[in-house]
Amino acid sequence: MTPRNTQLGASAAARKAPARRGAGAAASARPRATSTKKPSGATSSRPARDASWFRWWLLPIFIAAAAAVFIVTYYPVARVQYRETRERARLQAEYDALTARNHRLATEVARLKTPEGVEDYARSQLGMVKAGEHVVIVTDATEKTPSTLTTAGTPPMLDSSGETTGGPSGPWTAFLDSVFRVQ
Repeated sequence: MTPRNTQLGASAAARKAPARRGAGAAASARPRATSTKKPSGATSSRPARDASWFRWWLLPIFIAAAAAVFIVTYYPVARVQYRETRERARLQAEYDALTARNHRLATEVARLKTPEGVEDYARSQLGMVKAGEHVVIVTDATEKTPSTLTTAGTPPMLDSSGETTGGPSGPWTAFLDSVFRVQ
């Protein structure tokens, strides 16, 4: 069998076989060298390194500019959010203190509704004594003015210990207060 000629006169077998360049089989056995493309605009390796150095040199500037834009746009929002968070924490602390005070007062009212509580309050706050009791007041020898036991006319003292209405405090609070100018 002979290969058929095509319209151009070349056989199909010749078209399938790789074309040989150069003289002899040694030239065809050599692998082809592939071309490597250089970056556009670079004619040699030296300008390519300079261009990459130029890009790396600009990177910190771009990062600093992006950070500055972020800070300028985010600072007002963060300031409002921090102030609101501080105000909420302050109000929560005040609420907790008032709740604790109300609980103490409710306990004191419940105690004063008993006969023992009334007697204790009359003895300690009003200076009253039962009929037939004798009161002895011990004073310090260096005291120049005698103290009186009766405190009638003065309002009873309320227990206000443990009440704090200050805002939150922590290691970062002073720093963030200065950053966001919170009083």
